[in-house]
Order: sequence, then C-alpha cells, then structure tokens
Amino acid sequence: MRAALAVDPGAAGGIAWTDSDGTTHAIPMPDGMTAQTDALRGIVAARPDITATMERTGGYMPGNSGPAACKFARHCGHIESALYCMGVPTTQVAPQTWQKHLGALPKDKPDRKRAIREAMARLYPTVSVTLKTADALAILTWRR
Repeated sequence: MRAALAVDPGAAGGIAWTDSDGTTHAIPMPDGMTAQTDALRGIVAARPDITATMERTGGYMPGNSGPAACKFARHCGHIESALYCMGVPTTQVAPQTWQKHLGALPKDKPDRKRAIREAMARLYPTVSVTLKTADALAILTWRR
C-alpha cells in the first residue's frame, strides 16, 4: 500500500495520512503557515512515496467578507505550494464528491459534520477523531 495524505484546509480542518503499512493518523490543522509546513514536512520526510489529496474549496461564499475569502484562498495556496515544494503529487477533490462516498448525510452543516465524525470514529477506532480531523479522514477514506 502506498502512503497517502489528505488535507481539509482551514482553521477548523485537519490532516490525515496513512503509512505504507496502513496505519492511519490524524491531527487538527496546525496554527499558522510555519507550523503547517513543519507538520507536513515531518509527515512527508518519513514517507517519501506519499501522495496527497486536498479538498477543493470554493472562492467567495455569500455572507463572507472579501478579505476573509482572500485570506482563506492564500492559506489553501500555501498548503498546496508546500506540498509541491516537497515533491508530493497532489490532487484535489470537491466536497460533494468525497461526501457522496459516505452515503446520505444531513443537509444541516453541524449535523453533517457530526455524522461524518461518527462514521470516521467507527471506521478508525484507534484514531482520535474530532470535528477538526473527521473531514480529512473522510477524504483519505474516499481516496483509498
């Protein structure tokens, strides 16, 4: 099995990965670009054959401020650039695509997030699954 990495960008997101032996790990998104890059560097250094999947996020969302949308887009670009500079092949997946893999989910976002967390906790009983890591684990599951 090839090592795989999944990234759910954003302050409430996370990073999940599997080792070549299938062991799964997940952490909340670290605070700040330096901490994020350091975390990714540590993961990649121990797994030189790793490939990544990152959630494809939209740009501007109605109700959000323009500056907030720009800040989030830059954050996503920083993560993608860090992976690129580390030589990690990275693809993107739309939320609708990986969520469809989980079956019917609630429409209400908080209920949907809890349902994803519960599904991932059942699938990965040895991993500490939180609201911050659940989507990254679900993206990883979709990828596998």
